[in-house]
Amino acid sequence: MGVDAMTLEQASVLRQRAGRLVAEVHHLEIIMLARDGLVRGSLIERPKFCGKAGCKCTRGQAHPSGLYLSRLEAGVARPRFIRAADREQVVRGAEAYHAFRTALRRWRAVSKELSELWDEIGKAREKEYPFPAPFLGGKDGVSGD
Repeated sequence: MGVDAMTLEQASVLRQRAGRLVAEVHHLEIIMLARDGLVRGSLIERPKFCGKAGCKCTRGQAHPSGLYLSRLEAGVARPRFIRAADREQVVRGAEAYHAFRTALRRWRAVSKELSELWDEIGKAREKEYPFPAPFLGGKDGVSGD
C-alpha cells in the first residue's frame, strides 16, 4: 500500500491488529516470568518389569506403571524413574517447562509479526512535503483565522 493509498479504515485495522498482538505479548510474558521451577524433559508412564525369577512380570504381567522423565542427553533419550515422593514436584516442573517453551516460541513469532506491523503502520503514517492544504487545516497550508 502506498502512502496515499492507505485509508483511515485500513490504518484502523492495522492499529487494532497491533493492539491485539501487544495484548498477546503481555500475556505470554506473564507466563514466561512465572517463578515456577522448570524441569526439562517429557513425562512418560510405562509399565515396570523387575525381572526377578518367579515374578509375575517375567510372565508378561507388568507391575503398576511408573512415571519417567525422558530427556535427550548427548543425543540419546534417557528416561529417569520418578520417585513417588518427587512425582508432584516433577510433574509441575515439567508442565511449567512445556508452558514456558510454548509461550517463548509464540512470543518470538508474535514479536516478529509486530515488528513488521510497526513498519507497515509507520509507512502508512508518513506524509510527503509539501503537505496538501487539508493536512495543515487551511487553504495553501495557512489557517484562515
